[in-house]
Formats: sequence, C-alpha cells, structure tokens
Amino acid sequence: MEKNKVKGPDYVPFWKIAAWGTRPIALGAVTILTMYLSLYCTDTLKMPAALVGSLLMASKIFDGVTDLLAGWLVDNTNTKWGKGRPYELSILGVWICTYAMFAASDKWSLVGKSVWLFIMYTLIFSVFTTLLSAAETPYIIRAFKTQMGVVKAASYSGIIVTMGSMIVSISLPIFIGSMGSTAAGWRKMVGMYAIPLVLIGLIRFLVVKEDASVVEDNKTEEKVGIKEILQVVKSNKYVWLMSIIFMVPTLLTSLSANTYYFTWIVGDIEKMSILSMLGMIGLVLILFFPALMKKFTAMEIVGFTAVLAIAGYAILFFAGTNMALLIVGSLLISFISLPTSYMKSPVVMDLSDYNEINGHARMEATLSAVANFLNKLSGAFGSFLLGIMLTFGGYDGSLSTQPESAINMIRIIFSVIPAIFMVIVLICIYVYRPLDKFLAEKRAEKK
Repeated sequence: MEKNKVKGPDYVPFWKIAAWGTRPIALGAVTILTMYLSLYCTDTLKMPAALVGSLLMASKIFDGVTDLLAGWLVDNTNTKWGKGRPYELSILGVWICTYAMFAASDKWSLVGKSVWLFIMYTLIFSVFTTLLSAAETPYIIRAFKTQMGVVKAASYSGIIVTMGSMIVSISLPIFIGSMGSTAAGWRKMVGMYAIPLVLIGLIRFLVVKEDASVVEDNKTEEKVGIKEILQVVKSNKYVWLMSIIFMVPTLLTSLSANTYYFTWIVGDIEKMSILSMLGMIGLVLILFFPALMKKFTAMEIVGFTAVLAIAGYAILFFAGTNMALLIVGSLLISFISLPTSYMKSPVVMDLSDYNEINGHARMEATLSAVANFLNKLSGAFGSFLLGIMLTFGGYDGSLSTQPESAINMIRIIFSVIPAIFMVIVLICIYVYRPLDKFLAEKRAEKK
C-alpha cells in the first residue's frame, strides 16, 4: 500500500502562491505609471520640471509621520481577519487616487494643477501605499509561517508579479505613443488599466488567510508603544542599512530618465516596450531564489546583482541610439530589482529575530514601515533630483528640440548617477555582513 507523503512545514500550495502575487501586480502597475508622471506633467500639463520634482518631494514630508504611524497601527492590529490582511483593501484607494491624479485638465491654472498633483500623490503613497507596505510583512509571515515558506511565496509569486508588470510595461509605452498627446487621452488610458487591476488586486485579500497559530506561538507578540519603536529604530543600525539597500532601486526608478532618453535621444518612446520584454529573462532567476537562499544570504544575492547593474550602467553611457547596447545594459540592470523586490520579507524576518534575541518585540510591521518610509522618500527624492537636473541642463518640455546641454544631462541621469548609487549599495552590504554571520551562528546553536 502506497504511503501518503507527509507535507512538511515549508510546503506551499501553488494556488496560494498564485493568489499572493495578485495584489502586487495591481500596486506595481501604479509604480510603472508613476514612472511616466514627470513626462505627463511636463509635456502634457506643461508644468515646469523643477516644480513637479519639488511637489513630489514635498509630499513625502507626510511619510515621516504616516509610515511610523502605519507600522504602529499594524503591529497593534488584531482582528478576525488577522493583523495585516485587513489593510489589503487599501488597494481601492490607491487606484481611485491614481486615476484622479492623471485626470487633471491641461486647462487648469498652474496652481490648480500643482495642488491636485500634490494631494493625489500624497494620498496614493503617504496613506494607502503606506498601509499596504506596513502590513505586507506581518501578513506574509502569518500566511506562510516558516522562513522558507516566506521565501517561496515571495520569489515564486514574483514570477506572476513580473509577468503582470511586464504586460503593463510593454503595453503602456505603446498606448502613450498613441494616446498620450492629450490630457483626455491620459485619462482614458489610465481608466483602461484601473478597472481590471483593482479586481485583480483584491484576489489576495479574498483568498489568502492568516494563520492565528503564528501569533499564538510567538511569545514576543505584544502591544508595541512609541517608546519601543524609537528604542529599536535607534539601537538597530541594520534597519537603516537594509533600508538604504532596498530603497536605492526605487530611487533609480524615480530618477530614471528612460522616458526622456527614448523620447529625445532614441526618438521613439514606443521602443521602451522592447526593454520591458527583458523581464522574461528575470523570470528564470526568480525560480532559483529558494535554492540560492540555501547557499547565500539575501544580501549576498543583492550584492551580486548590484555589480551586474554597475556594468550595465557603464554600457548605457556609451549606448547612444544603439538598441543592442541598450538591451544588454538594461538586462544587466534589471537583475537588481528582483532580490530587492522579493527578498525584503526574509530580511525583515532576520531583523525581527535580531530584535527578539536582544529582548525586544519583533515589530515586523514597524521595521517594514521604517524601510518603506525611506523607500518612498527615496522615490520622491529621485523625482526631485530628476526635475532639478533637467532644469539645470536647460530642459523645456514645450520645445520641439532640446538644447545639447539638456541631452547631455539626460545621458548623465540615465547612466552615471545610477552607477554611483549602486556603489553605495555595495558599501552598505559590506557593513551589513556581521548580522548575517551573527544570525547564522545563533541558528546553528539551536540545531
């Protein structure tokens, strides 16, 4: 008689992994859309680039309060739906405000456009995305329980997320090329994405439940106060290192001059769709994440992809209009986004273990909130830096031809500045290494 195989604690069913990847698709699409926000504001709404960057940066003032508040709120949440799961409904607010942000009229006054952009952008990222991000790690830990289960969920669902994001990345430049010349065209285009992505974004909430036994087994699960939060934030330097490492790709996404590069140097923004197809290659690497995590730490994987990214930016500096070089350089760069997108939860678990070893509450949501605050601040800073550098280079969206200084500035933002930030990532990873060694020794002692 054939014996039934016993499913170990690390087993994760495929349906659960697939469902877990749905909401990130909906949120990732918003991130992709905001990559074009600066171009939309400067070329469609005719707003000054420096003003746009300054408004996005200013909205992040609220994140210093809302991120830590969201971390405290989630850490102290205990409902029949769980700790992190209830906040999944925030995806509705994200998409309503995203549509509203791109629904601004080019006939409004500059003040009206500026106020509308500021309010909608703040609601999207300082309120709704903040709640989603703070709840992400507590939710995944309680839904998948073991560290390897979390790694499997984060990495394998990443295949689904990447495929969904690729569809948006590939199709969006094509729609922008045909519909993005007017404000009405932008409204129609964003509406086309909003309805199906909201429905997709709610699947995780409806299907993936939290396991209450995770809370019951965790002796350090307790009410967290402001005093405890400040103590951990001040004493755990690795929280800041982790935050810097994971926030740089977001900064570079916001700083990205891709849209300007393909508009003014390549001369065809629709060709950006070709680079978006490179995500198919990244799907192969995601499949190996669980196996890689058995041999390397998450930070070591990030470090390797950072080295590849530096090489990629060097190629882009010399690429010009050569699509072959643009493809090779962009491929090398694309790898850095994979571990930083899908390995944050395992890293937060490590930091929570470190808190627990040192007698503190685990505070998964608070640790995520600190990282999310800096992550979003870096995104705003990237937009601010982009606007300032374009203005300094003499860029003017109302011109049919840009001056040579603006073209050179676009090339610098496209390649040189990102390479410098990648070097910073490598330095932070080196300083982070003692924590990986410390936790490995502690876990070995328990075996």
